Amino acid sequence: MTERNRILLRAAAILTVAAALLCLYLGVLSLGMPMPRCVFLEVTGWQCPGCGSQRALAALLHGHPLEAWRYNLMLPPALAMILLLWLLPHGSRLKERLTSRAAIAVTLGVTLLWWILRNII
Repeated sequence: MTERNRILLRAAAILTVAAALLCLYLGVLSLGMPMPRCVFLEVTGWQCPGCGSQRALAALLHGHPLEAWRYNLMLPPALAMILLLWLLPHGSRLKERLTSRAAIAVTLGVTLLWWILRNII
């Protein structure tokens, strides 16, 4: 893939995410439409690692990062990590470290620990 195609693909992805967030903000949140429920929570009564992410994202879109943090402790750092990985140039040392097997294992371990702790506390 050429550099021009990478730039176009990244721009298209940014526009798609921005459009989705704008639709969420203007459509669902402003109109008071109900958000989908977590199937895992409905079936088991336990919160999954992503429970509260919709409310947290809504809080972030309204400019309330601390409220977002209360809804789902993992969402703001996860979004920051995704944004960082997206913005880092391909082949950079930091990007390679953040996507290494060890980093992925740590991320999985933290996610599993978060899943367990949020259901026993």
